[in-house]
Amino acid sequence: MCPSTPAGNATVFLGMITPAGRVAYVTPALPAEVAVAAATSDAPVEARYRLAGPCVTSQCGFWTGDHCGLGERLVASYAQTVGEPEVELPRCAIRRTCRWFAEQGPAACAACAHVVTDAR
Repeated sequence: MCPSTPAGNATVFLGMITPAGRVAYVTPALPAEVAVAAATSDAPVEARYRLAGPCVTSQCGFWTGDHCGLGERLVASYAQTVGEPEVELPRCAIRRTCRWFAEQGPAACAACAHVVTDAR
């Protein structure tokens, strides 16, 4: 699963974006339609909610040919700006199937909580 999917490909409502710009995860998993139906303003759904969906591999601009380049970049950037990731992982509805977690390990979870997808 891709933890940062555009609404058009989303199957899971992963969490809400807080005013501080962090993801407040929703567990257990809810269908993406819950977030899409709750969207009442003109702002993109992705600017207020984090959505997950199937990883589309080579159909995604971040795919490197063998892994997700976005997950890799996020983990590296987070490590440079924040340092060591948080010890306790957030509760996440997709961790066992998450592409970023599978490829980057627990460091991906710390970086993931700070990702806001603004699909303009």
